[in-house]
Amino acid sequence: MGADNQQVTEETMLSAEYVCGFVDGEGCFYILNSKRVACEFQVSQKDRTVLDEMRETFGCGYVKPKYDKAGTYVYLVKSVRDLAEKVVPFFRDHPLRVKRGQFQRFAQAVEIQRSKAHLTVEGRRKIAELKSGTSETIRQAPMPQEVG
Repeated sequence: MGADNQQVTEETMLSAEYVCGFVDGEGCFYILNSKRVACEFQVSQKDRTVLDEMRETFGCGYVKPKYDKAGTYVYLVKSVRDLAEKVVPFFRDHPLRVKRGQFQRFAQAVEIQRSKAHLTVEGRRKIAELKSGTSETIRQAPMPQEVG
């Protein structure tokens, strides 16, 4: 296979374990809720090669410079369809450890956006709740202080 050939091969496919570990450390599941609602999956790294391989593994998204002074790149997936059909199912099949809660809120927000429910008042309220944490987290009583 020539160097110019951009076909995905088993050599460029990352294992699910590698992707999960990498995303637990360097990834982020964003829920944007300002003038518009949007969900984004991002992974940042100085080495572009691994991000290109991640893009090939998921079969969606793109890699671009992050435009920071550290010279990093970012792999982004913004398409609701790609998030709902590729990213969310991947992490449901291969659960994260560190970012499990962040992912679960993100997956709910993606479903709300995909179903167009974010266009309703109730949908926007739910997105805001997911962005800031669940209502149970917000109302959670402080932990009792240890008596010593």
